[in-house]
Amino acid sequence: MICTHCGKEIQNGITFCPYCGSTVNNAKENTKMKKHNPAKVLVSIAAVAVVAAGGWAFANRTPTIDVSKYMTLSADGYNTVGKLNIDFDTDKLEQDYGKQITTRFKKQMKNLKDDTFGLSSLTASLYDGYEADLFAETCATGSADKTKNLSNGDVVTYTWDDNSDEAEEAFGVKVKHTDITYTVSGLASVNTFDAFDGVDVEFSGISPDGRATVNSLPTAAEAQGLYYTLDENSCLSNGDTVTLTVHSNRDDFSDCIDKYGAMPQATEKTFTVEGLNEYVTSADTLSDSVLVSLQNQAEDVMKAYAAATYSENETFKGMTYLGNYILTPKVNSNWYDKDRIVLAYQVTVHQNYTNELNETYDADNSYFWYITFKNVSKDADGNIVSGLRDYDKPTTEVRFDSGLKKYKSCSSTRGWVYEGYATMDDMYSAAVNKYVENYNHQDNVA
Repeated sequence: MICTHCGKEIQNGITFCPYCGSTVNNAKENTKMKKHNPAKVLVSIAAVAVVAAGGWAFANRTPTIDVSKYMTLSADGYNTVGKLNIDFDTDKLEQDYGKQITTRFKKQMKNLKDDTFGLSSLTASLYDGYEADLFAETCATGSADKTKNLSNGDVVTYTWDDNSDEAEEAFGVKVKHTDITYTVSGLASVNTFDAFDGVDVEFSGISPDGRATVNSLPTAAEAQGLYYTLDENSCLSNGDTVTLTVHSNRDDFSDCIDKYGAMPQATEKTFTVEGLNEYVTSADTLSDSVLVSLQNQAEDVMKAYAAATYSENETFKGMTYLGNYILTPKVNSNWYDKDRIVLAYQVTVHQNYTNELNETYDADNSYFWYITFKNVSKDADGNIVSGLRDYDKPTTEVRFDSGLKKYKSCSSTRGWVYEGYATMDDMYSAAVNKYVENYNHQDNVA
């Protein structure tokens, strides 16, 4: 039988329909289903299909997650030394998108053939139940332009990283974000003291290899437990600046505040390097005083050489200064001299000789000579400090021949040899070109 009220098929002979509870009219049993209008049936089916398709499209639409909604910036600590707090609300993200992130992450990992962004189907299983946390760690990252030493009124900007590829390929979602600006406020103010009173930086050595040391004898009682560091303490030149920073055991000086109720009014102080002796590295830094000192030493070296080696037939006539060559190392290394100051000269010697045949040779002869002073430095007044005792001179000899036989029976002729060179080119090759592999040079010889 067919129930005339709900259209369900029921047993013959029953009084009430088990589906709708209506009284069954046994006298009017229907053995055939009620005919339906085909057009209405098709319309109903089409409507159901549209709804189903729309639901499928909505369910499978790639979600876009605005990670900016879950980020909060704040600051704590004390004014001028505040610290930035960066908080990402993973719990709220889990509430909003947890199921979608989990489902899509597992699907993406299952489809991965190669390791992507450090993840795979194997490693993905380790994050079961923590997919939202993993998403936050990999796709909601960025950095703030300032995180410490904050003061009330400071404006901090948080800039997001571009993690769009990671989000889509690893999690099957899209991300968007807006950079966050935060104005610091609410930091507590405390009493301050001068942590640098009595503290000084001392400079020593020779520029550009100067050194800096801290003389930390602060006068403030509150500063006795603090310590100081320099950002640079070596390879210093006059005019450079170094920054001295005061530190406590805690970055925010809260231990100092707890103990003394005060903190440093400034945590950094800048010092200018000055008073260092300087290596001579150019013609501009070769002061007249230094040059005169080098020239006097060069003449003394030559006079001592003449006194020790010249015979009665030789007379030192003088030496003419031609100019200088300044060599500086291409690489700052202890393997090389910091400078090489080459003084070039033309030396004149008079020879007078008479042999047994009563033949006489009487002439002036000139040759070229150099002396190289190494690691020459000067003080602030331009006076030489070092380098006079450290020098090189030629090892090559130049010969002058009289053409006169020494004796009647001897074929050899009388000649004289000196430390030096016959030409300026020969001298230049020995004094300068020999060192060009490791040194730059400035030629100040006309």
